[in-house]
Amino acid sequence: MEKIIITIGRQFGSGGKEVGKKVAKELGVPFYDKELLAVAAKESGLNAQFLEDYDEKPTNSLLYSIVMGQSHMLMNGNGHISVEQMASRAQREAVFCVAAKGSCVIVGRCADYILRGKENLLRVFISAEDEERIERISKRDQLTRERAADKMRRMDKARKSYYSFNSDGDWGEAANYDLCINISKYGVDNAVQCILSMIGK
Repeated sequence: MEKIIITIGRQFGSGGKEVGKKVAKELGVPFYDKELLAVAAKESGLNAQFLEDYDEKPTNSLLYSIVMGQSHMLMNGNGHISVEQMASRAQREAVFCVAAKGSCVIVGRCADYILRGKENLLRVFISAEDEERIERISKRDQLTRERAADKMRRMDKARKSYYSFNSDGDWGEAANYDLCINISKYGVDNAVQCILSMIGK
């Protein structure tokens, strides 16, 4: 198979991770979501728990922390660097690392932006109707519908802020992706088939 990198951005609770896993399985290629943190830890030498603490968390962004007076600054050879920047840089390098190794599916972490301009890259965004997302979150995380709805809003806001801080694009903006799929309209399996058809599979 010709090398292909598929990145999947997703609304929280939309089923994007499930879609990504199924696409990776169909293609027989590595799948990276939280798995990317282990790669980042190995490549950077940073603690895996440290990277998880700053994983797609906008309230730990440098800009937010400066405004709130909470940024933790460290020194490196080039001067000051925040721990937020250190974690973001490690994840960025991990995205480049796994993409260089061969075909794979990467969920989140601004991978679509980081790898923009690369050949054989398919950038996908997965969305779903709010009610369906709330139902999925409620069942998966064992939350009341009210708490699930609150978590959905918080996580979407978090991902949007994280994406804005780490890129020049807008999270979920159709122009930033090659394919946008509403799971509520087409379902997970049809979404998987749609993605596969886009790469000739």
